[in-house]
Amino acid sequence: GEYPPYVNYVFMRMFNAAFGITLAPLAYLTCRQLRMPVGFAAMAGLFVTMDNALCVISRFILLDAPLLAFTAFALMMLACFYRQRRQAFSAGWWRFLLMTGVSLGLVASAKWVGMFAVALVGAYTIYELYEMFCDTHVPVHVYLKHWAARIVALIVIPLSIYMLTFKIHFMVLNRYNNSANFMPMGFQTKLIGNPISQQPYDVETGSSIRLQSHVSGAGYLHSHTHQYPAGSMRQQVTGYGYADGNNLWNVQRRLAAENVDGTRGAMSEAIPGPIGHGDVIALHHNSTNTYLYADTGHEAPVSKQFKEVSAVKADSAEAARLNMLWVVEIVNPEKRMDDGHVHPLGTPLRLRSLMGNCVLMASGDRLDKNWGWGQAEIACSSSPDARTQTGSKYLWTVERHINKAQKSVNLGQYMSSSFLRDFAVLNRQMWLTNNALIPDHDKHNVLESDPLSWPFMIYPMRMVGWDDASIKYLEIGNPLLWWGSAVACLLFPVQVLYWLVCWRRRCLAWRANEFRSYIEGAAILWGGWFLHYAPFFAMGRVTYLHHFLPSLYFGILFMTYQIYFATSWYAPRSTRSVLVILSAAAVGVFWWFSPLTFGWDKPIKDLWGMEWVSSWPVYEDKLAI
Repeated sequence: GEYPPYVNYVFMRMFNAAFGITLAPLAYLTCRQLRMPVGFAAMAGLFVTMDNALCVISRFILLDAPLLAFTAFALMMLACFYRQRRQAFSAGWWRFLLMTGVSLGLVASAKWVGMFAVALVGAYTIYELYEMFCDTHVPVHVYLKHWAARIVALIVIPLSIYMLTFKIHFMVLNRYNNSANFMPMGFQTKLIGNPISQQPYDVETGSSIRLQSHVSGAGYLHSHTHQYPAGSMRQQVTGYGYADGNNLWNVQRRLAAENVDGTRGAMSEAIPGPIGHGDVIALHHNSTNTYLYADTGHEAPVSKQFKEVSAVKADSAEAARLNMLWVVEIVNPEKRMDDGHVHPLGTPLRLRSLMGNCVLMASGDRLDKNWGWGQAEIACSSSPDARTQTGSKYLWTVERHINKAQKSVNLGQYMSSSFLRDFAVLNRQMWLTNNALIPDHDKHNVLESDPLSWPFMIYPMRMVGWDDASIKYLEIGNPLLWWGSAVACLLFPVQVLYWLVCWRRRCLAWRANEFRSYIEGAAILWGGWFLHYAPFFAMGRVTYLHHFLPSLYFGILFMTYQIYFATSWYAPRSTRSVLVILSAAAVGVFWWFSPLTFGWDKPIKDLWGMEWVSSWPVYEDKLAI
């Protein structure tokens, strides 16, 4: 397809590629800070350069290239700070501590996977502070100064940078789009081109309104002609996330607030005038000629602890019952709209059934796809707490108001907006959206893979279409580097256990500080590999091979670290041979798979020898059904 002329995709690709370029020098500098000689540090940089997966990911306009670069930057700053640990509060110590904090802010702002780098630095910080706590030679005031320095550098600075990125985001993306409808109304009214600011001010009898739930993803109060398959089997009332004619309800005031204690006249004709706090209303569904109805005799279709909400025909017997009446309760309105009346955008509502004494709510569950199309479940909670709750599931806002008898006004002048509130809402939505990416285990998806398959690259990912006319890119790593780093990382706990046994049996031959010099650097690199890999086993969301790339970066550096120390211990005279042979092998394997890294535009069958493992989807996807 063609990009629109205003999309500068060339710059965007160059921008991402620049992040990929930084990985090699950052790997070299990190290894130098971990006391590796020039040759092995250069080999680590070469390994990172010669990994096909790290290369191909920076060729696409994705967030993974900045994530990888900032992860590598955070590791380098941590390594530099580690080298300064004996010169506490010196200029160099402060410089690298503060830069570590900056790097954490950047990596967390790129993608939430960057939080694993924060966890690595946090673990190292806890280790350092615990070591100082056990050192009786460290004065209390100095120890507290260490705490204060780390709180400022590693908490305040990263959090400030993270929040600053959102501030910039709000300033740059200042035009309205439908995807902003989950944000607070005050935020939406400040967006250029928003369609909700200009509306009639007073909601009154005869107004048509669109009620939006405060539950993220629940959408608008909605009804359609389909019935529930069980329960009352009446017309469904659901939450629907898109603007639709079936979201419009006509408001009819049936009883003034001062007369709510009695029900005389409640079923009379609609009373003209504005809708206020405590008034009793009926909500007439415009497109199906039905009324919103609370039925305490039936359970909600999914959340059985709640009661069913349905829609009944205007000419039916049910429409003459008090179940169709709702008490309006205004909750925490905007200060400039706090006049006791209902207005669009700024007066959140709680709707309580007059007869059932239950509160209209979005339960947070979804209806069955076969009969409810996966729309949000709307129910009625009869819990005593629900009648006083101000939680999002019980609240509704008039997002759209139509009344031809009134002139539209600028509602933005009545609305307030808070950066902290907008920041919190957007982060919550990001969390919910991320958790909603659940894999469908009944279907095979060529993009998805299981974390267990990542270290040994059991199932590389096709990044584009695979027909003969397509330019084919495969996210396949350098097998030499993937398999070698996987073996090194998986065997490290066994290696440490062996040394512990030897230490207990007093048969270790370490010189003074030799073991500590090795294990601290190894722990940082292996800890980074583990913290960037293990959490994916606990995630319920879909996972992809590129999620492993930050862990791979740590693994490659750890493998090089192990090769260096093994060579210096057991074959110091073979150092040059080891460097030349392993470097040449990495370059050769990268070259072999390079057609799938830089794009293969011919039929894939013309590319010979790419399927080293039978499960690799190079020539055919054997897992596809």
